[in-house]
Amino acid sequence: KNREHGYYANLLAQVDKKGEGKVGGKEAVDFFKSSNLSVDKLKHIWLLAARTSNLFLTRDEFYVALRLIAYE
Repeated sequence: KNREHGYYANLLAQVDKKGEGKVGGKEAVDFFKSSNLSVDKLKHIWLLAARTSNLFLTRDEFYVALRLIAYE
């Protein structure tokens, strides 16, 4: 699990350029599109992961989204 979090932290650093610990919708969508999942699936994953706000994902929410994408 620590390895997974290290990997996810590296991915977060690529997307969260300002180091705010959150990722805005546009940045997340642009990044998640590289998964080759359909936009509908990505929207569903966003809705499942985004607990704090629909405008951004916190670090932990981003990790949840990454895990859901990996399961697809």
